[in-house]
Amino acid sequence: MITNAIWDLDGTLYDTYPGILKALHDTLESIDVHIDQDELYKIIKHGSVTETAKNFARQQKLDEDEVLAEYHRREALEVMKATPYAQTAEVLQAVVDAGGNNLLMTHRDDKAWTLLARNGLDKLFLGGVTSDLHLARKPKPDAVLYLVDRYQLNPERTAMIGDRRLDVIAGQAAKVQGVYFNIDKLDDAPMADHQIETLMDIVPLLGR
Repeated sequence: MITNAIWDLDGTLYDTYPGILKALHDTLESIDVHIDQDELYKIIKHGSVTETAKNFARQQKLDEDEVLAEYHRREALEVMKATPYAQTAEVLQAVVDAGGNNLLMTHRDDKAWTLLARNGLDKLFLGGVTSDLHLARKPKPDAVLYLVDRYQLNPERTAMIGDRRLDVIAGQAAKVQGVYFNIDKLDDAPMADHQIETLMDIVPLLGR
């Protein structure tokens, strides 16, 4: 059973990938890297945007940090346009109604809370981790371990829920359940403790 749900934001609770993909694709085009958007999407879903941007910067013999900064500049203009998935509010409320807690784990800064507040979702969270805490990024377990310790969560009743393999790896490395949101049917985390295809698939797993 899951009492404490640690949620990834991008691609799990919010449909941010159109903006992410546009910003990254435009950044790569600006450095003469031409790649199909569908292929680029698969690359970042299997890995990370940061890793992808740096890899292409190296290929072009450009400064990695400068390319990444350009991506972040473009992406900042897109992210606040993102909307939650249709079932996001419902599933967050279901966790609370089951006597559980929602927690946020994102690589974004505290603007993530602004995004949640815009849709009235921030009040459904006990707390969370943003990049402002400067913890190691997934797949490192540091942020999950921080949440378990900070909020005194029972690891056996806690789950890290996300749409990428690295979300599951981070959760399992912290000794909590790893739930893979297989929204794109990429089947990239066969080792997950649970696999869901819609957010509401998590509801039967909830309980104290």
